[in-house]
Amino acid sequence: MSFIYNLMAILILVSSIYEVSKDETPSKMWFYFIIIMMTLTAGLAYGLSPDWLAYWNAFEGAAQTSFVELSDLAERVDMEFGYMLLNKIVSFLGLGYASFTLIIAGIALWLKANTIYKYGGYAFMALLMYFIPTYLFEEHVHVRQGLANAVMFFSIKYIIERKLWKFLLCFAVAFLFHKAVIAFVLAYWIVKIRLNNFTILALVGGAVIANLVGLSTAIDGVMQLMPFGVAETYNDYRNELMDRGVLGDIVKVITVLVIVTFNRAVSEKDELFVYFRNLYLFGIVIYFFFGQGIFAARLPGFYTVYLIFVVPRMVKALRDNAMFKNIVYIGFTVYTVLLYVNFYRNWGDRSGFGNYTTTFNTWVPYGFFSNQ
Repeated sequence: MSFIYNLMAILILVSSIYEVSKDETPSKMWFYFIIIMMTLTAGLAYGLSPDWLAYWNAFEGAAQTSFVELSDLAERVDMEFGYMLLNKIVSFLGLGYASFTLIIAGIALWLKANTIYKYGGYAFMALLMYFIPTYLFEEHVHVRQGLANAVMFFSIKYIIERKLWKFLLCFAVAFLFHKAVIAFVLAYWIVKIRLNNFTILALVGGAVIANLVGLSTAIDGVMQLMPFGVAETYNDYRNELMDRGVLGDIVKVITVLVIVTFNRAVSEKDELFVYFRNLYLFGIVIYFFFGQGIFAARLPGFYTVYLIFVVPRMVKALRDNAMFKNIVYIGFTVYTVLLYVNFYRNWGDRSGFGNYTTTFNTWVPYGFFSNQ
């Protein structure tokens, strides 16, 4: 990995260790300083996404297309209207593609950072688990998904406060950026489901069995009938399905077992843990149940990402028992660091993550303003 990513990972890791060991409220100024670093790094990156050329062409196309004809362009380039509208607005203001990538990184990370700081429990631990690997994908590669996920992160406050219409408004905005977010509309009600350990084990166990017997493949035919272009979106992700690593599946099962082990003790101390636990577990059920189908391509990620709230809140609730707190914290932190090493092995040495380049290079074919 390039120096900048290693630097940010080390800074967040050290901050997390200090925060958890001291059990103090993290410095808001330091937290947002790192967020600014993450924003600039992602927003100024050049050529990291395999689709960067398609995104750049879409921006140039939007600049030459009227607002009236923008929906036709969005259909031709197979990108959501909300994303194309944002392209058009930025280009209409006379800004170039370099400005656009910086703006969308800023929007996404501002929305996510506010939620992480407010609800993360141990904010730097939550940020570390988000950084590896969600930030590396959503703010660099799957940017439309990153924007949609950012809006849904922001909507968490309305789920907690039980403000349905504000949550649905957030959902509508997120849907305009990425259709795969459609299943997250269930989150408003999922957080209120009462789950005991037996129910959790039964749901996850049933999903694993369904995966092993191939039940999810029977669902694919139904998906072809989904409206609003959702079926086409999921079909586009068929090529993303591949044999998943067994280790990743094992880690998810172990994580569920850890949640079950401390579920009662943590739930009694932290009501919000239950909310994030339910969201994460729903993602795990989707992940395994639809493991052989097109649902598994992107959809679980909109739920499993809430592990970054589950674990830090669990660690904080266990702070009265130093042994349990340290076991959970060290275990998940070591795993997160190993994920970073694995990310480097699979992506860093064959992508821009290992040879970071910014839009400031003179040979980059776009600039911060439309006349550059």
